[in-house]
Amino acid sequence: MQREQDGRIGAEDLEKGMRAGHAREVAVIVVIVVATLLTVNSGGLVRWTQSLPSAPHTAWLAERAAEWHTLMMQLGPAAHFEKLRERRG
Repeated sequence: MQREQDGRIGAEDLEKGMRAGHAREVAVIVVIVVATLLTVNSGGLVRWTQSLPSAPHTAWLAERAAEWHTLMMQLGPAAHFEKLRERRG
């Protein structure tokens, strides 16, 4: 009753009616987020692969990332993201 009088909402109030999520739902969300990042921020993928320790498999990965970034720049999503980054500072 005290909560109703002073206007505060507790965790029990916020969680009322919530149900536990399924791992499958989380996996779908993660896949969507990663796909979006790889599409829009492909330059970040290139920078990340270039910072990996030098090895034949990381060089191959960096080459694939650079090819992906070139494609995303040509198609547009990465180009728009890069313009926004430049404007932001």
